[in-house]
Amino acid sequence: MDVGFAKTIITPPRGLPLAGYFNPRPNTGVLDDLHVRCVLFREGRTVGGFVSFDVCMLSGEFVAELQARLASAGFRHGRGLIFSATHTHTAPYMTTLFGTSPDSAYLQQVADKTVEMVLTAEQNLAPAVLRLGSVRDNPFAFNRRYWMKGGGVTTNPGVKNPNIVKPEGPVDREIGVLAVEQEGRVTALLANIVNHTDTVGASLVSADWPGRMERAVQNALGYDPLVMTLIGCAGNVNHIDVNADTPQGYAYEKVCELGRGYAERVVSLLGRLKPLPSGAFRRASRTITIPYRALSDASCDAARAVLARVRSAGAGGGDLTSEGLASGEGAVARFFAEQTLAYRAHCSGRRRLFQLVTLAFGDRFAVTSLPGEPFTEVGLAIKRRSPFRTTWPVALAMGACGYVPLSACFVRGGYETLPVVGGAPREDTADRLIEATLANLARLKPR
Repeated sequence: MDVGFAKTIITPPRGLPLAGYFNPRPNTGVLDDLHVRCVLFREGRTVGGFVSFDVCMLSGEFVAELQARLASAGFRHGRGLIFSATHTHTAPYMTTLFGTSPDSAYLQQVADKTVEMVLTAEQNLAPAVLRLGSVRDNPFAFNRRYWMKGGGVTTNPGVKNPNIVKPEGPVDREIGVLAVEQEGRVTALLANIVNHTDTVGASLVSADWPGRMERAVQNALGYDPLVMTLIGCAGNVNHIDVNADTPQGYAYEKVCELGRGYAERVVSLLGRLKPLPSGAFRRASRTITIPYRALSDASCDAARAVLARVRSAGAGGGDLTSEGLASGEGAVARFFAEQTLAYRAHCSGRRRLFQLVTLAFGDRFAVTSLPGEPFTEVGLAIKRRSPFRTTWPVALAMGACGYVPLSACFVRGGYETLPVVGGAPREDTADRLIEATLANLARLKPR
C-alpha cells in the first residue's frame, strides 16, 4: 500500500469569533496553532483517507464544496475521504451555530489550503507498512450525564455534587493506533480516542489536547511525524471527574496534561503494534436522511411561558459553556426557550442528507464516519456488531447534525436532548445511524 500525507496551518487572525459555546468569543490571541491534516492510502486504483480539521465542527455544505473543488483540481477520489473535525472549542466557526455564521474569508482560506494540502498528500504517496493496535486505557474520559437523587439525568452536575447517584452510561476506553512506517521509521500516526475536545475554554486559539498530544509524541520520538486524532463517539463524554479532589475546570494546564497522557499511551503502544496483513483496500459510501424532530404545540407554549417569566438573559458576563448549564435557570432557561421557538420555525419536521463513508483495510480493520456528536453507546454498538475485528467509528465527520443521544435519553433530561437550531436530530437517529453504518461495513467484509 502507498501512503501520503500533508498538513498546513489554519490559525485565524486575531478577533475572529470562536465557536464551541453558546455565545461567540472574539479570539484575543493564540496558544497553539490550528492545522488541517490529510492522510491518503492507495492500493491499485483505490484511493481513500482522512482529512482532519482542528475546528469544532464542519457543515455538510463545506464538505461538498471541498469534494467539488478537489474534483475540479483533478483529484478523483473525494468521495473516498472522511472529512472530520477534532471538535476543539477554541477555533473559528465553520458552520452557522446559535445565530453566528462563519467568516466567509476564513472559510475560503481554509478551503484553499485544504485543496492544496490534499493534492500535496497525493504527490507524497509512497510505499508503506501499516501497523495496528489498541489499549483499553483512557483514564481521562468520564460519562458526563448523571442520574440524580429525585430522578432524572443532569449533564455536568458539578464536582462533589451530593445529589449524584451514578453515571447514566459507560465510556468507550479503547485507544486505537495506526502507525505508518516508511523507510524504516514511523512517518504518521493515527489515533482513535473517545473524549470531548473542550478542555481549555476562554478566548485564546488552541487545538486543545490533540494538538498537545501531537507535540508530545514528536518530542518522545525525537522528530516530527504527522499525528492525526480521529475523535470517537464522545457526545456524552468529557474530561471532568465529578469525584475528584483536584480542580477539574478549564485551563491550558489541563490541555497539556491530557495531551501528555494520551501521547504516553500512543508511544507505549508502538512497540506492540502488529503488522496489518495486506489485503484489498476498499471503500463504501451511502447517503442517509436524518430528519429533524417535530416539536409539539405544548413544547412551544412552555417555551413562551419561560420567555414571559425570564425577561432577559441577565448580565452575569462570562461564557455560556456546556458546564454552566446544569442549573437550567435564568439565562440558560431563556436561551433554550428561544432556541425551541426558532427550531420550530426553521427546522421542525425538515430533513437533512449526510454521507456515511467507510474504509476497509483487508479483512481485519475498518474506519467509518458518523455525523455530529453521537453518544458513546453508539460507537460501542458499532464496534460490538461490526464484522471486522477492529472498527474505528469517527464522529464529527462529513457534517454536523447535533448531539445523537440514544432514544431512551430523551425522557431523562440533560441539555443534549433539547432542541437547538441546526441540531436535535429525530429521536430514532442513533438506531438508524448504527444500522446504516453496519450495512456499509457488511458491504466491505470479504466473503
